[in-house]
Amino acid sequence: MIGSMNVYPFSTLAQTLARLTRLALLSAFSFVVASVMAPAYAQPFPNKPLKIVVGFPPGGGSDLMARLVAEKMSVIFKQPVIVDNKPGAGSTIAATFVSRAAPDGYTMLFGQAANVGVAPAIMNTLTYDPLKDFAPITRLVSAPLVLVGPSDLPAKNLKELIALTAAKPNALSYGSPGSGTVGHLAGAMFMGEANLKAVHVPYKGQSLLITDMMGGRIAMYFSTIAVVKPYVESGKMRAFGVTSPKPSTAFPGVPAIGDAGLPGYAVENWYGLLAPAGTPAAVIDTLQQTVKQILLLPEVQQDLTKEGGEIGGESPAEFAKFLSIDIPRWKKIAVAAELAP
Repeated sequence: MIGSMNVYPFSTLAQTLARLTRLALLSAFSFVVASVMAPAYAQPFPNKPLKIVVGFPPGGGSDLMARLVAEKMSVIFKQPVIVDNKPGAGSTIAATFVSRAAPDGYTMLFGQAANVGVAPAIMNTLTYDPLKDFAPITRLVSAPLVLVGPSDLPAKNLKELIALTAAKPNALSYGSPGSGTVGHLAGAMFMGEANLKAVHVPYKGQSLLITDMMGGRIAMYFSTIAVVKPYVESGKMRAFGVTSPKPSTAFPGVPAIGDAGLPGYAVENWYGLLAPAGTPAAVIDTLQQTVKQILLLPEVQQDLTKEGGEIGGESPAEFAKFLSIDIPRWKKIAVAAELAP
């Protein structure tokens, strides 16, 4: 019966069909757009150039090390990796810049003891916290210092040197390339832990310091290995110990200071990469695994270990644990050296 059926006007049916057609077309268009755009958003990290920020001028040791890593990283990532030099203020300008950068992994700090450990311990004007404002990636290398003295100093080993210094408070001196340098704080830590008193003599660099040591005017100096090794091997200087926890392969026969008369003493001048805090963990892991791969290359190992360094490559968590111990230690050393603000 026609009277019992719902009869819709033709115009209403047409409108309904038109509406359904539009919805179908819109859904199809959305699917096509999503299919086209998805690869752009799903591209794996990195998909644009990266930057390593160095706190020292081009040509120095830190710069050359950063460029070595950047060169290898660009090959692996197939993206340019730029070394951006921002020297000044004890390399803290670079650290400040990276602490304020976008936390996306594309800007990294070439960190080291100078701007992550020492500077925060002796400067109260920094705007970054090394433990809160950075995400550790990995350590590249840790390089010890070596404690040396003139060959005619009446001490043939570390225990004799400690005894000689203890017997003559403030009669002997130790030099450094400048106040607040790693060498200065290593010396201050040594004096504090051995309960010794000696006069610190800061120099502007190493050349005159070495000249004065050869002339007998400086008794002790915590130096990088490469600088003084030729003098030790020629008999003009004597090496009393390296500052690493164990002996260095770069200086066979020279004991670790911690084993030779001052248990527990260890200072290392380390270098590593850090990203701004908040960088995604997956990005940090990608960077760490890439650097670890780079550190396995023979030419990289040869270059990084010429200072007696030990290759890093540890996980971000392990690097973070290292920093949590190392940074407070520099603060303690700065207090002992009366350099803390």
